[in-house]
Amino acid sequence: MAEKHDIVIKRARLRGRPDDLFEIGISGGKVVAIEQQAGGAAAGTWQGEVEIDARGNLVTESFTNTHLHLCKVYTLQMMDEDALRDYHGADMGKAMTAIELAARVKEEYDESWIIENVRRAIASAAVYGNTHVRAFADVDSKARLEGVKALIRAREEFEGIVDTQVVEFAQDGIAREPGAAELTRAAMALGADVAGGIPWIEYTDADIAEHVKVIFDIAQEFDKDVSMLVDDAGDPGLRSLELMALEAIKRGWQGRALAHHARAMALYPKPYLQKLAALLKRAEMGVVTDPHTGPLHARVQELLEEGVLVCLGQDDISDAY
Repeated sequence: MAEKHDIVIKRARLRGRPDDLFEIGISGGKVVAIEQQAGGAAAGTWQGEVEIDARGNLVTESFTNTHLHLCKVYTLQMMDEDALRDYHGADMGKAMTAIELAARVKEEYDESWIIENVRRAIASAAVYGNTHVRAFADVDSKARLEGVKALIRAREEFEGIVDTQVVEFAQDGIAREPGAAELTRAAMALGADVAGGIPWIEYTDADIAEHVKVIFDIAQEFDKDVSMLVDDAGDPGLRSLELMALEAIKRGWQGRALAHHARAMALYPKPYLQKLAALLKRAEMGVVTDPHTGPLHARVQELLEEGVLVCLGQDDISDAY
């Protein structure tokens, strides 16, 4: 009697096995069996309520986008390209200026139009096999909670299709933006999934350290994970990634913190990079790199060689970056 599954995928090619075809059995929403298959589509030994012929194409896990500024998608048409030019400058020396220029669009933030852009982006993600998104929504005096509201709404609308984690994100800083900490807490109370920060954007080392502390305070208060954009400029003196890893260890937040960008790492000397890699492993903290934005990037190959988790993120879709 033929083995039965909810879904059977036939003539599938798997990663690392380009010369063989496989039959994949899925039941209860999980892959429960994989078997090498010979012959045509009908030669498989399993039956499924739904049967899919992969026709020799690659079958793999769905994609995870670990970094997308979802509240900003498709907003480039609302502004000029000054921020885009500054952010992509050769040495990223004007990255902070780019962020300040890009902030202008948030003066027009309203959930009613943001949600339409968000739906478009999430639907596109689903079509292309991207079923998990860590989505950032700015929280500050300009954006208020409009982006967070839109993303929470989209999270609910696409439940079961695209798993969307909403990150409340203090894009304009904590120390330099009056009221940002209070808005961050309000966003968490509203239903955000992740506490987000960007410590490197503060003006002083003391404020950078305070930014990291405040975000971890909020994460602990609501028992949430942490995502922070760190050292996103062409300055080898930036060290907020190190501070974040140390704070995760201090708080017992190992495995619950994720660092994004870390572009200054491209300029770090090798001995410091190795020290940093050891610290990241101790914190069980991965690094997200966004390869199509900005000319500098985290040193992916070296991090992998040191055993550090590295993820890919999309960062932006047609916005000021």
